[in-house]
Amino acid sequence: MKVLICASEGAPFAKTGGLADVVGALPKALKANGCDCRVIMPFYKRIKDKNIAYYKGYAYVRIGSRMEYVGVFHSIYEGIDFYFIDNDRYFYRDQFYGYGDDGERFAYFDFAVLEALKVVGFFPDVLHLNDWQTGLIPYILKANYYGHSEYNRMKTVFSIHNIQYQGNFPLDMMSILYMPYSSSLEFGGQINFMKTAIMESNSITTVSPNYKNEVLTDEYGYSLNNILGLRYFDFMGILNGIDVDKFNPQTDKNIYQNYGIKDFVKGKAVNKKELLKEFGLNPDDDAPLFGLVSRLVVQKGVELLMPIIDDVINYSNAKFILMGSGDEVYENFFRSLEYRYPDRIKCYIGYSDPIAQKIYAGCDVFLMPSKFEPCGLGQLIAMRYGTLPLVRETGGLKDTVEPYNQYTGAGTGFTFRNFNAIELKDVMFIAINLYNQNKDAFHKLMKQAMEKDYSWDASARVYLELFNNLVNY
Repeated sequence: MKVLICASEGAPFAKTGGLADVVGALPKALKANGCDCRVIMPFYKRIKDKNIAYYKGYAYVRIGSRMEYVGVFHSIYEGIDFYFIDNDRYFYRDQFYGYGDDGERFAYFDFAVLEALKVVGFFPDVLHLNDWQTGLIPYILKANYYGHSEYNRMKTVFSIHNIQYQGNFPLDMMSILYMPYSSSLEFGGQINFMKTAIMESNSITTVSPNYKNEVLTDEYGYSLNNILGLRYFDFMGILNGIDVDKFNPQTDKNIYQNYGIKDFVKGKAVNKKELLKEFGLNPDDDAPLFGLVSRLVVQKGVELLMPIIDDVINYSNAKFILMGSGDEVYENFFRSLEYRYPDRIKCYIGYSDPIAQKIYAGCDVFLMPSKFEPCGLGQLIAMRYGTLPLVRETGGLKDTVEPYNQYTGAGTGFTFRNFNAIELKDVMFIAINLYNQNKDAFHKLMKQAMEKDYSWDASARVYLELFNNLVNY
């Protein structure tokens, strides 16, 4: 089985979110299961300037009245072949996204991917496409390569990582696209990359079973739920995993002391004490420590903390270490918390991998009160480190976190159902009281969380079954 994963970002080369983590980890799991899996992505400035990839060849694609150069570069990372599409006009920029010509940039990328196959001599059985930036590929494949035997046998699988971002652009962009018009391309009077992929791919997936059910509803489907409904029997949810080699408390060089499931109580105590010291909080009093590592945007539910945090601080002994960046209103809220409660709350505005790992290892409870969460990786990483996630029951959070049962002791974390600040506060006090009143039960939950297997291996086997079914159909 030959698979080419196409994406706009992939760890460790370019990352803005969870998509990059998937693209960095899934190929290794597929390869471990006997698949020849490779990756293709743009040759962004920050990749190109590192001189880590080697020139393979070139082709051209037509964009409007121009023939655009398609350079192809190659690198091998952890045994996986990465191909990079080189074109300075589109990709030699300081940021990956956020430009007025993003539609043209990624339309070019989609044309370029298919021409690059000739350059590298790799014609996969399956093109695995990810998010709107790759959404035109299934249509281009059908419209422009009909009759080409190497292309005709390829199957396409399109994965939705976040349906909120669909790639909507003015319809007059058709004038620069060298392909015939189809109603598959248009939605709401615009070209919609994601709708195109949904209509034209052989199969559609998303990143958790529960998120699949959610995006078929008006509330979460961002107007594409009815389009997805047309492909209901070709649509499935496959849970993301995490890279268990990277996120391993036994070997992680970023944390203060390594530990495993046999010595996690002692190991986490050391990490907690050192984390508190590093952030200038008293490490000697025994109090539950909440952590948060998040983009500070509406999706992540930070607004639910705003009306309740004073009550939590005033009526408990809890402490908080919060890390994130994003919307100014939330950043300012974090700064005000640190100013008002310097002995209880510390904030890091920005992002740091080493500090994130220390928070995962050193905290008792990990906050993810998301408004929606297609899969979520934070809760999976937290459980790997024995830190109990406190999450809203949405998307992949509902699929992965088993709520604490006070009668049986079952569970791997704490959950609440509705997007409601009072519900969040109530469950925070459940976690605080359990920590303060029954350490044995709290440690049992930690152990149960660490025992969960959310590696990519199981998910990779599901993907391979899907790929094989398509190829052999």
